[in-house]
Amino acid sequence: MPRQVPPIRPSAGARVSEPVPVVYLFITATAIVIAVFALQNADPVTVRFLAWRLEGAPLAAVILVSGGIGALLASLVGLIQHWKLRSHIRQLESRLRAPEPGARARDTGEPTA
Repeated sequence: MPRQVPPIRPSAGARVSEPVPVVYLFITATAIVIAVFALQNADPVTVRFLAWRLEGAPLAAVILVSGGIGALLASLVGLIQHWKLRSHIRQLESRLRAPEPGARARDTGEPTA
């Protein structure tokens, strides 16, 4: 059972302040930039890929969708790498937990067979 850590409490003289919602400001600014981008790039374009063809798609939508697909693929590559490293760490941890052959004999001074 994992050991429980008591919560950190501020000292008696410390002033507790609310954190500034920087994340909300960043999300709002990003949404405004995307909206302006979409409004300024509403020209219809034709997208061709192999035998597939899409006509009249807004340029902003094409750019944003391609960027989103690129971000998903990059995240997938990172996720696979993270999974492999985590698996390797678990393997090394299990090797550390497993007793080494002859470790008991070495620790107690008994001769090994």
